[in-house]
Amino acid sequence: MNSETNPETIIVYRNISQIVTMSGVAKNKGRHPTEADLGVVENGAAVVNCETNEIIWIGDSASLPNEYQSSANTKSCEGMIWLPELVECHTHLVFDGPRHHDYALRSAGKSYQEVAAEGGGIQSTLKFTREATEQSLIDKALIDLDRFQEFGVGVVETKSGYGLTLEQELKLLKCVEEIRHRTPVIVISTFMPAHMTPPEFKGRTADYVKEICDNWIPEVAKKKWATFFDVFVEDGYFNIEQSRKLCETAIEFGFGIKLHVDQFTDLGGAKLGVELGATSIDHLDHTSPESVKIVGASDTVAVLLPGASLYTGTPYPPARALIDAGAKVALSTDFNPGTCPSRNLPLMTTLACSQMKMTIAEALAGITYNAAAAVGLEDKMGSLEQGKQFRVCQFPGTSYEVLPYCFGELV
Repeated sequence: MNSETNPETIIVYRNISQIVTMSGVAKNKGRHPTEADLGVVENGAAVVNCETNEIIWIGDSASLPNEYQSSANTKSCEGMIWLPELVECHTHLVFDGPRHHDYALRSAGKSYQEVAAEGGGIQSTLKFTREATEQSLIDKALIDLDRFQEFGVGVVETKSGYGLTLEQELKLLKCVEEIRHRTPVIVISTFMPAHMTPPEFKGRTADYVKEICDNWIPEVAKKKWATFFDVFVEDGYFNIEQSRKLCETAIEFGFGIKLHVDQFTDLGGAKLGVELGATSIDHLDHTSPESVKIVGASDTVAVLLPGASLYTGTPYPPARALIDAGAKVALSTDFNPGTCPSRNLPLMTTLACSQMKMTIAEALAGITYNAAAAVGLEDKMGSLEQGKQFRVCQFPGTSYEVLPYCFGELV
């Protein structure tokens, strides 16, 4: 034990059925995760400094250093599986208004784009969210965060984009700032004014882009209420030229970049994201084989959202091709009112394995280390290793394989 460490701040956890450390995944920077990379420790133990919430030592119980053998603060975790706390790297957490009628229309055969053209989609949520008070938005988001926690999630990225005036976007970002102080969940904020062209700029998307670049991005940067900037790069929303201008302006003001790309059509959004050095590019349902190779050779994380494909009945993204090309692949729910109103991140591993042909190791990497990389936190979390933050998802069982097997239920 370090001579400067107060023994009273040390907690020793023993007899952990399995610890899935993700050490090999971290070593390989999230590429080509294998079962061996999971770094599974049987009958594990961990030593934690509860003052700094840092892992001091981790390994099997038989190898626990002598200096911790007689620690006064020892806890048994017999029968429990440990994973790094799950990271939810793509949500639209702060909103108001249901979209069940959208779902009914899609169930009757209409496409997402057709529903949007009839007044549904994002503009429906826009109306309700603009009318909502800050307090009501905060209260609802906190309930949703509690539900995320029940599924083992400790980090949630959330985007604005349901206000689409400067005043309303600031309202949403301010709500996130308040939420941070009222939850143990780490909340990462993304500014997304380019979610769609709002009614005030109907038919004038170029003017809207200019307004965001000239006025909104500088104002949000000044307040420091967001880490990332995001654009919906899609036919009928924002084209490549507009998206580039928005992102280059955001980069000038210190934002990291995360992009919605290739969800319905391949406009070249994935290529743009890689070119811009985006932290992540998300969706990729219609990404071309050429773009898959480009993403695989880059450091940009590919965030796949199988819950959105399940819910909207659209094709699943090419996970197998992306992983085989060397891409860092993360998984997310895409929690939002229209295309995936689910906070069940473990369920995404089941969909990944059964529908996108990912292995269990690849799926688990997708909700831990690679998801942490998608929000820039991989140096602090995403794996359980000495020096990293002690943030653990635990559930009863004899094998980590139970998580995708249980179809979204942590038993």
